[in-house]
Amino acid sequence: MKEQMKMLVELQKLDAEIFDRKKILEEVPVRIKELENGLEAKSTHLKSLEEDLKKLKVSQKQREMDLETKEQGIKKHQGQLHQIKTNKEYAALEKEIASLKADNSLLEEEIINLLDQSDEMQKAVSGEKKVLEDENKKSVEEKKKIEAEKNKSEAELNNLNAKRLEFAKNIDQGILPKYERILHNKAGHAVVSIAGNACGGCNMSLPPQVINEVKLRASLIFCENCARILHAE
Repeated sequence: MKEQMKMLVELQKLDAEIFDRKKILEEVPVRIKELENGLEAKSTHLKSLEEDLKKLKVSQKQREMDLETKEQGIKKHQGQLHQIKTNKEYAALEKEIASLKADNSLLEEEIINLLDQSDEMQKAVSGEKKVLEDENKKSVEEKKKIEAEKNKSEAELNNLNAKRLEFAKNIDQGILPKYERILHNKAGHAVVSIAGNACGGCNMSLPPQVINEVKLRASLIFCENCARILHAE
């Protein structure tokens, strides 16, 4: 049993490495998705800014058309002043011209305000385009890095699996299934060392008798709390 326990400890080291490589590979699509989501969020933000800029320019264009229409109205009315014969009609037309000029004054203020907003929005759009461009470049480089890590981990995993397959043949076939069942249930950690007077897996305190039995290595001793196989250095 002492020899079997030594081999279980070595097998656990192999399995810990195997689980580490598997975890790296499982995280690959998650990491890539995070990169893509980040780019998508920035792209969506840029599109929103561009849409806002477009709306500002449409509003500005509409105000400019309204201003032009009223300017033409003023010129028309000013031409009509020379044709009017009564003071009442003259006063009414002057009042209309004054009203159009007042409207124009407001329109001009609105146009200036919209121009300022458009300038600020254009700066924001240009800034976001630069950010998105930089992020795209970083994303491409990061994906290359992730792909390289993936290839390396796959190669290491294949080697570790081959090594494990050979090594596991030396483990007693009455012990191996128990070990592998715990390994699966405990995320790659079936054998744990005693740390002080506690289980190295769950930190539960162990009775002195259990610790002594583990040190004797006469049989497999399991933690009563987490069911892992206990090992004494």
